[in-house]
Amino acid sequence: MEKAELIRALQRDGTALATAADQHLTRSVSSCPGWTMSDLVWHTTRVHNAIVQIIRDGVQGFDKLVPVKRADDDELIKTYSAGLQDLINVATQADPTAMIWSWTGPVVSTWAVRRMAQETAVHAWDAVNATGTSTTIEAALASDGIDEFLSNFLPRGREGVPAVGGSVHIHCTDIAGEWTITQPDARTFVVAREHAKGTCAIRGAASDVLLALWRRLPLSQVEIIGDAGVAQRFIEHTAL
Repeated sequence: MEKAELIRALQRDGTALATAADQHLTRSVSSCPGWTMSDLVWHTTRVHNAIVQIIRDGVQGFDKLVPVKRADDDELIKTYSAGLQDLINVATQADPTAMIWSWTGPVVSTWAVRRMAQETAVHAWDAVNATGTSTTIEAALASDGIDEFLSNFLPRGREGVPAVGGSVHIHCTDIAGEWTITQPDARTFVVAREHAKGTCAIRGAASDVLLALWRRLPLSQVEIIGDAGVAQRFIEHTAL
């Protein structure tokens, strides 16, 4: 997705998160075990602030961030919304070719804009879902989110989980998006944006597939073809 599209998504989903959370800050968030809505909003506030510091101030690592004090609940939505707007302003003004720090190594600033659009979309889903309302992530953003997940999070495996043990084909059924993931060795995944037969296939609407990758929805919400054990181990692999 283009930078302008990502910023529009960030504005839309960031606002949706605030709207859902307002007046519900003590409610539990079932998709984030142990968190209340207040915890979710504050987490997202801190993440937005971190990216502002990384893009605007050139901070070179999470340990170099200037810490921010948690806002009281009666000021939390206001603080979050101000931080969201600050992030949007910084993202809009950032030189798209400027290099910044990331946990994956040096990247262009649009990497962080994409990461924030995707982070905010998933947490907006968390917030809306916690109110008991059914919602989805916009299809084009969700398809882009699958690609972003496979690039940035798939390599970050959890300790002690079994090997995936096969190849995985991911196929969005409502919008363009296909990926085939192979594992030539225990520590390496190869992702190809192509149609190919895998040991298993994970098929569904882009939003459902993305939310399954983020372990927000169970695999029963998407179609599994082939070895269901491979699909389950693939989902469980990533350290989120």
